[in-house]
Amino acid sequence: MPKNPYIDNSDSTRAVLHPLLELDIPSWNGLAKITVETLYATLGRPKKVEDVELGWYPALQLTYIMDTPSGGLAVYIRNNEVVLIETLIPPPLSAMVGLGPPSAIKPHEILVENAYVHEYLYCERGLVLSIAESFEEGQPHQIVRCRGIRPIDSPEQFGPELYRAFEDKTVW
Repeated sequence: MPKNPYIDNSDSTRAVLHPLLELDIPSWNGLAKITVETLYATLGRPKKVEDVELGWYPALQLTYIMDTPSGGLAVYIRNNEVVLIETLIPPPLSAMVGLGPPSAIKPHEILVENAYVHEYLYCERGLVLSIAESFEEGQPHQIVRCRGIRPIDSPEQFGPELYRAFEDKTVW
């Protein structure tokens, strides 16, 4: 009998989500397979539910406001499954200590005033950090978005279901 690939209890789900909720980025080991039912059993009903685009495709975004350093999570759902989570409050740049170099640095997906935002992808951690690099010399970098995905083997696997470069969103 094949093993169930999904986490099916609240304790395990909480353990998976804990590092991002606490902005403990070096402890994040990637998103496990979690169904909406298990998410609801763990976190309850979301504060907000809306249809959004994630990458090139539609997704359902569930917003959970929580009394944690992250402020809660935006959880992205497709086919009754959690595919990406995002902290509502990004971690400080110091949270990157110990991560090592990213697997890849992708072009920006979002715009931030007075900065260019690179997407730092950590494949084996299932981590994507949006790092704002100021146009003004001498200004520090800043994490403006922190997202967790399932660990992947290569940057090429971070594809259109999760990522869409800003230039691809622009219609001329």
